[in-house]
Amino acid sequence: MDDIDNHIRKTHILCYTFFVYLVILFTFPITVNAQVGIKIGTTASSFYYTGSKPTPYLGYDIDLRPYLGYDIELVQIGDQKPLFSPYISIYYTFSISQRIFVRSELGYIQKGVNFNQFDYERIIYKVKISYLEIPLSVTYQFIQKENSISEIYFGGYGSCKINSMKKVSSHNSSIENIKINSVKKFEGGLHLGINYKHKFFNDFFLIDLRFLMGLTNIFVLPDDWTSIYFNTQETKTTCINLSVGYEF
Repeated sequence: MDDIDNHIRKTHILCYTFFVYLVILFTFPITVNAQVGIKIGTTASSFYYTGSKPTPYLGYDIDLRPYLGYDIELVQIGDQKPLFSPYISIYYTFSISQRIFVRSELGYIQKGVNFNQFDYERIIYKVKISYLEIPLSVTYQFIQKENSISEIYFGGYGSCKINSMKKVSSHNSSIENIKINSVKKFEGGLHLGINYKHKFFNDFFLIDLRFLMGLTNIFVLPDDWTSIYFNTQETKTTCINLSVGYEF
């Protein structure tokens, strides 16, 4: 019951945050120096690992058991595949010169990893972490035409965790959605992107491609974990985001 209440409370916080951001965006004057936009798309994400390997070394290139539980033990030896998930964001862009802009953004994103296997038997193992993400970017317009604009942008982002779940099924068992308690509340990193905008009357349609690289360890070792290894690798996220949008 407490988990349900916490999920409802987090959902309300997410909705209120989006509402406040929308109010702020549409309260600001939208002029030739500032634009408001929305993007919808998909994200392909996975994990990458830094630090020393587990000690003693037992043949695992990675070891996620301390964070995800013993049910990952054999699955993690298999291929790590991208997790595909939806993405939505709203943003506000302000001009500081003819070609240079600053952009703040607020979005919903899921990050994780996919260990699904179907070669010999049906094994489903997906890790999904939902975040409220706040990127801040510096944008440069390297193409400026009457009806077309192309931009390259870079910056950093901070992500606040909404929830974290794993989807597990093996040996043709039913799929279980299990909460993960070892994911940190905050994740941060860098991003780099490029987009193309085409003018439609007074507004723009756009397509956007962005790469994200996490710089922080997303897991914390649970207090009740019986330590087998002296060291575990740091786990970070990497993502590719493709989206389409509309800029007012």
